[in-house]
Amino acid sequence: MKEPTRSLVYLSVLRSVRSVAAGILFIVFPYMVRELLHGSLFELGIMYAVAGLATAGLSIIVGYMADLIGRKASLYISSVLLVLTPIVMLVKFNLATAFAAAILGGISATGAMGAGGVGGVVGPVQNAIIADLTHRGNRTKLISLLSFIGSVTAAAGTLIGGMFNYREELLLATVISAASMLLIPQLRLPDVRARGLSMKSKVNAFKFSVTGMLNGLTNGLTVPFIVPIFIYVYDAPRYLTGEVTTAASLIATFSMLLAPKLEESLGFLRSIYITRGLTIPIMLAFPLVGNFWAAVGLYLAYPMLRVIAIPVQQSFLLELTPPEERGRVSGYNQGSRLLLSSVGTFIGSPFFYLQDASLLGLMPLYAVPFLAYAVAMGANIYLYRRFFGADEARLRGSSAGVEA
Repeated sequence: MKEPTRSLVYLSVLRSVRSVAAGILFIVFPYMVRELLHGSLFELGIMYAVAGLATAGLSIIVGYMADLIGRKASLYISSVLLVLTPIVMLVKFNLATAFAAAILGGISATGAMGAGGVGGVVGPVQNAIIADLTHRGNRTKLISLLSFIGSVTAAAGTLIGGMFNYREELLLATVISAASMLLIPQLRLPDVRARGLSMKSKVNAFKFSVTGMLNGLTNGLTVPFIVPIFIYVYDAPRYLTGEVTTAASLIATFSMLLAPKLEESLGFLRSIYITRGLTIPIMLAFPLVGNFWAAVGLYLAYPMLRVIAIPVQQSFLLELTPPEERGRVSGYNQGSRLLLSSVGTFIGSPFFYLQDASLLGLMPLYAVPFLAYAVAMGANIYLYRRFFGADEARLRGSSAGVEA
C-alpha cells in the first residue's frame, strides 16, 4: 500500500472512531440538560451558542497550529478535547460542567452536519492533512469518501446514544474517543510548515470567511433547535429522536458520495446554488407544518441538501490555497462560520423561550429564525457568485489546458 493511501486509511479510521463518540454525545447531552438540570429549550440554545463561540476561536487556533507546528502535533492537541468532554460530564453534571462540556466538545450543531459540530475543532488540521495527501484530480472524491465513512459512524453513534443509561453512554464515549488517539502515530505525513505568520492568500481567506459567516448564521438560526423542537414541542421519546437523527445522518451521508458527480456536471458554484437554494423552502415550511411526521420528512431532506456540496466546497478552497496556509484558511472558514452560527443561536434562542407563543396568531414564534434563514441563505448564494466566479472560470480554463 502506498504511503499516502495508508495514511488516508488511518485518518479515515481515526475520524470514524471519533465520530461514534461525537454521535453519542450529540444525543445524550440535550436529554441530560432537560432531565437532570430541567433546562429549557432557551437555556439549551444558550449552551449551544457559547460552545459555538469557543469552537470558532479554537478552530482558528488549531488552523494556525497545523501550519506552524505541524499537522500531527496539532492533531494530538485538538483531539484531547473530545476525550475530556464525557469525563467532565461524568465527574459531576451541573450547569457549570454542562457549559464546560459543551465548550470542550463543541456541542453546538447536528451530527448530520459534520464539520464544526461535536468534536469539530479538529476540522482545519484534518482538511490540511487530506490536501497534503491528495491532488486536484482525486481530492473531491476522497473528501467525499472520508466524509461518508465518518458520517456513517456518527450516525451509528447517534443510534447508540439512545440505547443505554447516561453513565454507560458517557463511559463508552470516553473510551472510544481516547482509543481514536492511538491511531495518530500511524499517520505518515509530509512536513508542511509555514515560515511565518504572513499569508499570500489573505484575499481568499477573507472571501471564504465572509461566505462562512453567512453559512454559519443560517446554521445557527435553525440547526441547533431542530432536534430540540422534536424533544420539546413534539415530546418525542429519546429512542425515536435517535432513530430520526440517524436516518437524517445516513441520507446526508450517502448523498456525499454524489459530490464528485455533482462537481463534474455542475461545477462548484452551480452545486452551491442548487443544493443550498432548495433548503430555503424546506426551512420556511419546517416550523409551520404542526405535525411531527411532516416535520420529520422535511428534516430528512434538509441535511442532505446542506452537505452534498460540502466536499466540492472544501476541495475548491484547498485548491486555491498554498499548502503551508491550508490549515489557517480552513480555520478561518470554519471559525467564521461557527462564530456567526453562535450569533445566530443567540438571536434565535429568545424565539424558542416561549415555545407555545405565536406571532400575530399566524405562526409559532419560533418560526421567525426560519424566516431569517431564507434571507441569509439568499445573500450567501449571491456572494458565492460574486466572490468566486472568476476563480472557478480560471480553474476550469487551467484544467482544459492540461487536458489539451
